Amino acid sequence: MSTTAIPASAWASEDWQLETNADLKPAHLVIQLRRRAHVFPWMRFVFAEGDNDQVRIAFATHTVTVSGHGLAALLAALAAQQVVRLIQPTENEAKFGVRGPNAGRYTGPGISEITVVPNK
Repeated sequence: MSTTAIPASAWASEDWQLETNADLKPAHLVIQLRRRAHVFPWMRFVFAEGDNDQVRIAFATHTVTVSGHGLAALLAALAAQQVVRLIQPTENEAKFGVRGPNAGRYTGPGISEITVVPNK
């Protein structure tokens, strides 16, 4: 496992939003799925683990699994608790690798799927 630090400027993505003020920690994390949203308070955050292809985020009541590419940047932002929102792209955005209103090709780190499962 590499211990190379990822600069904060590289944490950004079209698929997640970060707190813009590095001195502030957001109170909660919003998981925006295609048809529903979940809000988890950071005070219930347990751990996050993963690699470039998949990240697992554990809260006291639920586990969130994020699949995609370049997710090491997301993991670094989660470790700093600077993520405000994770956004699951539409099916076409995920399938064709495009983002935004002009449907431009997106090559940065990205999410293809998010699942939220209650802990047992």
